[in-house]
Amino acid sequence: MGKIYNSITELVGHTPLVEFKRLEEALGLKGRIAGKLEYFNPAGSHKDRIALEIIEQAEARGEISPDKTTLVEFTSGNTGIALASFAAAKGYPFRIGLQPGVSVERLKLLEAYNADIIPVEPDDLAEVYEKGIEAFEPIIKKFLEDTPNGYATYQLSNPDNIKAHYDHTGPEIWDDTDGKIDIFIGGVGTGGSTHGVGKFLKEKKSDVKVIITQPNPDDVANPIVDGVPDGGFHGIHPVHDDNGLNAMTPDNFGPEVVDEYQDISYAETLKAIHLLGKYEGIFVGASSGASLAIAIKEALKEENAGKLIVPLLPDNGERYLSEDLQRVRPEVEDKVDFK
Repeated sequence: MGKIYNSITELVGHTPLVEFKRLEEALGLKGRIAGKLEYFNPAGSHKDRIALEIIEQAEARGEISPDKTTLVEFTSGNTGIALASFAAAKGYPFRIGLQPGVSVERLKLLEAYNADIIPVEPDDLAEVYEKGIEAFEPIIKKFLEDTPNGYATYQLSNPDNIKAHYDHTGPEIWDDTDGKIDIFIGGVGTGGSTHGVGKFLKEKKSDVKVIITQPNPDDVANPIVDGVPDGGFHGIHPVHDDNGLNAMTPDNFGPEVVDEYQDISYAETLKAIHLLGKYEGIFVGASSGASLAIAIKEALKEENAGKLIVPLLPDNGERYLSEDLQRVRPEVEDKVDFK
């Protein structure tokens, strides 16, 4: 029987979970790694899930409709691309405030989906980095003041962000592993993915270990790789240190589901990305590489022998080719020893 979909919005979710068997063999891993390949979503990242959930839940509550509402968000990229794609598919105008430094590919995708791109003043961004997440609010309010019938999707504090991953991503991982997952690894970003997935998995199996990967603070402050803006960690900040959570932690984030925070260097991230490309034919983005690097470290531990480790891999590397993400840098990567 044939199958014709009515909209790309029907294609969100049910992304594949793939075990990296050649990588396991090449590195002599003791644990198993199965990556959740979120770039199989129609707009190319795990943010498709939250964009669709936020829009459709707001529609269900009667808060928005294509004939009267303009969607508004301030984002560095993937959430914006997903919102722009689904706004177009559903007939909504979409305005996005975009911070400088976003890869050329992501900017062009936003243009392709007919998003109205609003430049963000450097002074406004400086305030964000000084005050933290709370400084996003006045930026979005300013957009709303300039947008008749505007509706802010508020990705950092919208509970529908968490709901998307609790209702869908978590159950997919649980079902596809037959409940045999032992360790889940993800980043913070907007806070919803790790909170939603972690909450669901721990409700099903309390001893599932949830690990947060975050960039090494030194790499954020001091670029280490020529040709990659901000050492590859542009716009991404650690949210946890010896003093606990900090001002960059989004409201959506649920620390109660987290067992461990691990910093990862950009050199380790690059190494993981290039190993995955070499042995599995899979090219992922930097946030994916960071979670994969943590997964490799965990899989090398004797205590994790035979355990199933699932890193969430948000997008692929094609969105960062202008940053030369595909280029192997021996001077940096040869110093990395995951063991």
